[in-house]
Amino acid sequence: MFISIGDDNNPPSIDEINNLTDAVGWGKRDVAKWEKILKKSSHFAYARNNRDDLVAMGRVLEDGVMCMFYDICVHPDFQGNGLGSEVMNKLVDVVKDKGYVSIGLYAWDQNIGATEFYEKFGFEKVDTGMELKKYMVTE
Repeated sequence: MFISIGDDNNPPSIDEINNLTDAVGWGKRDVAKWEKILKKSSHFAYARNNRDDLVAMGRVLEDGVMCMFYDICVHPDFQGNGLGSEVMNKLVDVVKDKGYVSIGLYAWDQNIGATEFYEKFGFEKVDTGMELKKYMVTE
């Protein structure tokens, strides 16, 4: 396994992204929507297996004051192998020292596994989702 972040020689195609999001139960998005989403995303981390299949991904959207983590997922066949942690570590590393007043993500309260997973990286529950308060600054 290897992990890449941002631009490289083999970024995932929208078909690969849709196949991954469909495999985790989120369904697929329209190609035009993904193109817009990816263009606006600041960082995109992903992992491929040794057959070059996209098996994990996540992205960050930044505006200079705040940032949000989106679309963190690992193919069900590859969960529990540390790939989600690698993706999260890469994304946290690129935002943690930027002085953001909010570093957030959305996690449903009923998805206890996801909430516990994000807590490993320092995210804390707040009314609107979760925040990585230890790297945030006050406004």
